Amino acid sequence: MAGKLVWIVLFVLLAGGAQAQAMFAGWDAFCGIRVIVTPNPQMASAAMDAQGPVIYADPGIMANWTMSRVFTLAHECGHHRSGHVTPQGMWFRTQQFWATRAQELEADCWAAAALSQTREYADLNRTIHQFASQGPLMQGNYPSGLERAQTVARCAGVPFDFTPYLPASACATPIGACHLAAPLPRNAACFCPSPTGPVNGVAR
Repeated sequence: MAGKLVWIVLFVLLAGGAQAQAMFAGWDAFCGIRVIVTPNPQMASAAMDAQGPVIYADPGIMANWTMSRVFTLAHECGHHRSGHVTPQGMWFRTQQFWATRAQELEADCWAAAALSQTREYADLNRTIHQFASQGPLMQGNYPSGLERAQTVARCAGVPFDFTPYLPASACATPIGACHLAAPLPRNAACFCPSPTGPVNGVAR
């Protein structure tokens, strides 16, 4: 019985992998660009090959159920449709520090508008939550998760309460609150000065 169970589990895993490949491989629904499933350290990327525009998608995307695969592909379509994969777009990205941030937000906006037109609201809400939970800190020259979430919500016309995700501006302590010199994530440790020394608190 145990041996039979192992074979059933293996079959399910292999079938799931084949289904993941089939769901990605082919042509993207948003922009009619080829999608090739292949190992990709960026998970998904827009590129050009000998045959023209292409989107490379890592099989691991299908294993991450917290993200929207639909938005991921639409985002890569946004890079193509916005001219980011042209020689000029690639040159711009390498020459200006802020170009990566600008292009990522532009691709996010394109994808959000595309998903809004097809009423993919579940994927939009999942994407907004995922990005917002990454907080207000930039990752290198990429936009912060909060900035991406706000862009998606704005471009899709989706109402969303960002209050719980906004950075804190005050430190709450047992003796009162003080203004933070720099914004911190909510609930982060902080302190306020006092005549007897710093008093620990929580960013609010």
